[in-house]
Formats: sequence, structure tokens, C-alpha cells
Amino acid sequence: MLTVDNHDAAATLVDPTVEEQSTTTLVATTTSTQAPTTTTTALPVMPDPPSLLLPEVKEPGLAQGSSGDDVLAFEQRLRSLQFDPGKVDGKFDSATRGAVEALEKLMGLERRGRIGIAERLVLMAFKYPAPLAGPDREAKRVEIDLDRQVLILYNNHLVVLITTTSTGNGRYFCGGNDGCQYAVTPPGKFAFTFGSVGWHKVKLGMIYNPMYFNEAIAVHGSESVPTTPASHGCARIPMHIAEYFQTLVTRGDPVYVIGKQAAPTSGGQSPSGSTTTTIPTSTTLTPITAPTTTSSTTVAPTTSSSTPGTTFPPTTVAEPTTIP
Repeated sequence: MLTVDNHDAAATLVDPTVEEQSTTTLVATTTSTQAPTTTTTALPVMPDPPSLLLPEVKEPGLAQGSSGDDVLAFEQRLRSLQFDPGKVDGKFDSATRGAVEALEKLMGLERRGRIGIAERLVLMAFKYPAPLAGPDREAKRVEIDLDRQVLILYNNHLVVLITTTSTGNGRYFCGGNDGCQYAVTPPGKFAFTFGSVGWHKVKLGMIYNPMYFNEAIAVHGSESVPTTPASHGCARIPMHIAEYFQTLVTRGDPVYVIGKQAAPTSGGQSPSGSTTTTIPTSTTLTPITAPTTTSSTTVAPTTSSSTPGTTFPPTTVAEPTTIP
């Protein structure tokens, strides 16, 4: 008689009617989305020029009327730094003096219009100061510094011109369509509106090649550009620079007037508003988009013998009563 172990049978016998089932395990896959990379375009930065050894000078220094190779070397250096000394010919003339005064004003030196020991040292190791309006402002703009009495023109964020200027002196005067008022150059952000070519006689004097930016206030050429504020409100610039200034700017280019306007000297009440300013959050004119600029750096011409071309309105266009 055959004996079967039930435990072994249970372990070894499989019901043929039951189909073996397989189990499939699915592993979920995850896809990570990488955040897109952003590219920040760095604004052009005015490179500081390399140091340059210049001729030694003895006090009282080189002044208007000096001439020679030493003067020529300093004129070349001023030109390379975007100061305009006029014709680079080794002759220290009024244009050279204006460029030296612009340097002295910009760097906080005594305003004497001479190239002495201090001027030589600054020119040899010159560094551009930071823009007053900030590095992120319009690529093409003009900054008028009321405190240092200099005008700086930027194109593609690079300095293309540094010149001496003379703005409103704060004195009380009468004349023009607005009656009696203080001679001030108000701080704020403005824009060039139009210009005129040649000499123009206005109620307060003669102005040359004016480029208006704040109603009757303009940047214009003058035969007198003192080292201190002296105008009725306009920004005076040397004549040889006024010859071509209109070719460097365009209608709509922003003009930043920054600093402390001259205090009234007659004892009267100051014009409304604070006499100091930072960059304003609003403009006094309807904002105008500045034209597209190129990356090239404009160098001021070495001579002023030719009259620049212009696209500005002809002189028959009605002009405001200018404050020179």
C-alpha cells in the first residue's frame, strides 16, 4: 500500500488549471525642468587711461602765452582724456586754458588755468570720476555739474567731451519776458528741444549756437566762461567747443543738471523748491526716447575752422527769450 506524505504533496503538486501570474512593477520616472539661464549685458565702462609720464614743470607753471614741446605734450594728453584744448600745436591759448580749467574744476584743484605741479600729477595718473547721474542712465546724455561747473557728454556710456561751463550766478535781475527773477540754473532732468546756428541777440545779451533744454535756458557759446557761476541761467561753454557741440547732441537727448544752484545774492526769497538735488524721479519735460547710439567713441575735432552742419530749425523759427 503506497503512502503519500500530505505535506510533501501540498508542496510539490500544482493545480494545472491555475495559470501562473507574473507581477510587473513600474518605476515612475521624474523629469526635472531646469530654470532658464538669464544673460545680463554689462554696460560699457569708461576705461581709465594708462599712466603717462609728462614733462616736469616748475611753478608758477605753464600759462596762456607759453609755447613749446612741453605745452604740446600736455595738449596731447588733455585731448586723449576728452578735454578739448583746441588746436594741438604747442601754443597755450585761451582754448588750452579752458581745457585746463575744466581739469582743475573736475578734480577739485585751484582754478587758475595753469599747468603746474598739481595739474601735471593729475594728468599723469588721471582717473575718470563716477557719473553723477548713475551708471545705469541713458547711454547718451549730458551732465551739467553745478558744483564743479563742468559739462560732460556721454555717448554709449563713454565720456566723449569734458568742458568748463558757467551757469546761473544767483543774482536778482530784471529783463526778459518773465520780468524780475533770480539768475539760477534749476537742477533736474530735461531734454534738448531745439538749437539755432550762429550769433543771436536776445534781451540779455549775445549767445552763440544755442541748444535749448529747459524752455529759455540753453547750452551756448560765450566769449566769457569764468571759473565760477556768472550767467543769467544758461550753461556757457567756450566758443571753440560751441562750434561743433550741436553735432554731438540730438533733439531729445537727456540733460541732467545736478548739484546746488547758486544762492540768491540780493537778499530776496529763493526761487520755489530746494536748492539742492539728487536725481529726480520725475521730469520737467515730457520724456523723449533718446536715439540709438553706436559703440564708437566720438572725439572732439582738433580745430574749429569749419561751421558744423545742422538739422536744427532755421533761425526764422520763433525762439524763447533766452537767459544767457
